[in-house]
Amino acid sequence: MKKKFLALYFDAPSMAFGFESRHDRRGTAPFPTRSAVTGILCAAAGVERGDEAFLAKMAALEMVALELPRVVEKWKDGKFGKTRLSASNLLDYHTVGGGYEKSDERQKMQIPRTADGKVGGTALSYREYLTDVKFGVIVGGDAETIEALAAKLVDPVWGVWFGRKCCVPASPLAQGVYGDKASAARRLFELSEIVELPENERGYRLIRDAKPGDDEAQVLYDVPVTFERTRRGLGEEFKRRLVVVMKRDYDDPNAFEEDFGE
Repeated sequence: MKKKFLALYFDAPSMAFGFESRHDRRGTAPFPTRSAVTGILCAAAGVERGDEAFLAKMAALEMVALELPRVVEKWKDGKFGKTRLSASNLLDYHTVGGGYEKSDERQKMQIPRTADGKVGGTALSYREYLTDVKFGVIVGGDAETIEALAAKLVDPVWGVWFGRKCCVPASPLAQGVYGDKASAARRLFELSEIVELPENERGYRLIRDAKPGDDEAQVLYDVPVTFERTRRGLGEEFKRRLVVVMKRDYDDPNAFEEDFGE
């Protein structure tokens, strides 16, 4: 079976990848989760939330994420030079349905409802976002599936964003289909302009599924079985995954060969 690789470029002022969210606290993982990437692909392909067969197909795909620098030009030592911003988390105090009059029928429609369907009040939450960072994701699988996903990302059925509707892509998400993982990685590094940085700033992080013998693997429950809202909180929406997060040096050829097969 011929395997191909799709390069995805996550570039936006802010991103959020739902993680450990409870009630009014909506956290984000520090990198794109498999669930988040799968959700984007499903939206682009127009897949219904309960299509478990499609989700199982997505779960079988290889997925590697890269935390890439957001490069900017700054004035330093009498000249402009490229530097990287420090990735950070932004906490937003978020309100929905505030300031509407219950006595006005049109305004009342904008107020959130309670569990029993009655008109409630303003819904409050604290929502976390990632800023000043970019990501690359390489998705590998059989050629037919990968090429079909790439085509859908160019002309998506439903809206595509990075976790929340306010996190709209600032660059084309799909960056090509490649015959090997190394070519896909090179494209993502090229887009990030990492080579333009001083040598001491060219580090990045690699996030991949754990292999036998890997130390310090993290446990995530981010392999979606279903996105059906009625099955949330029942403990059956996600499967367990072990991942490793590794610091890498862009100028280390041995690391590149180990990670991308070349």
